[in-house]
Amino acid sequence: MYHAVRFSPAEIYTIITLGEGHWRCGDNGAATQRLHEGLELAERTGMRFLIAYACRLLGETISKVNPEQALNHFMRSIAIFQEVKAENELALAYSGFGRLQKGQGNREQARKNLTNALEIFEKLGTLGEPDKVRQELAQLDQGSDK
Repeated sequence: MYHAVRFSPAEIYTIITLGEGHWRCGDNGAATQRLHEGLELAERTGMRFLIAYACRLLGETISKVNPEQALNHFMRSIAIFQEVKAENELALAYSGFGRLQKGQGNREQARKNLTNALEIFEKLGTLGEPDKVRQELAQLDQGSDK
């Protein structure tokens, strides 16, 4: 419907959200396909927030199969979220980036990014996410990569 009436913001948001749904259900192939589609449309229309949103989710979906590309997606999303002052999304990007770095054995950078995420989540009063990040930090402190 959004495509038919050429309402790009809603169309792009819907495609990216569908990609996120596929990712959360464990279908990384479909997630990556939708997220690339959403990113392409967002770039074509210059919608910065949606570009960063798609990049963050692409970083999450491909972190295990292509860590280098995931790193680039996370870095791009962080830069844009800082520019547009989307703090909760910025914290989600920092936490995803921290998990990626943890998985690569870069513990100090992982700790830095997870701590950045936690500080933002706590400042905003975000529910749920601070506990997940605290758990990731505790695993780093215990030397566990689970």
